[in-house]
Amino acid sequence: MIKDTIEQQLREWFTQMTNQYRWLRIKFEFNENRDVFMVSFAPTSKIELSDEFNLAALKFADDMNARFGNNAPLFTDEELLFKLSDNAEVIGGERTFSTISPLRYSTAVSVKTHRSNYSWVSTQSCTTSPIKKNFKQSQSDSCFFVAA
Repeated sequence: MIKDTIEQQLREWFTQMTNQYRWLRIKFEFNENRDVFMVSFAPTSKIELSDEFNLAALKFADDMNARFGNNAPLFTDEELLFKLSDNAEVIGGERTFSTISPLRYSTAVSVKTHRSNYSWVSTQSCTTSPIKKNFKQSQSDSCFFVAA
């Protein structure tokens, strides 16, 4: 019962904080061995610059400690004081694409050339290049504009 109450309060506070701080990513889980929720905030690069967030987080941690004592959640930044499992839930945070992670689908960019009577403009209609590679002219990409 107390676990459910704590989880509900955590989720409500997490929602408020991630709505207010769009950059904030919260990772948390209930640790059976310690019998407490463990919470990690990220990224520290943004946390260090936000006194407002730090004050709100400290106040929330103090309130949880006062109300739940030894059952209160444990807090850290970027898992510095403890590690969370791969099953931990992640809430919020700006979504960014990594060049390291594989794409699940392929997209191509097509560029149409401008038809003109000037000799320095290509007469071919378009070029297509997959997004997974740099969009640079190669020997096979023969329908780009050509400068005289």
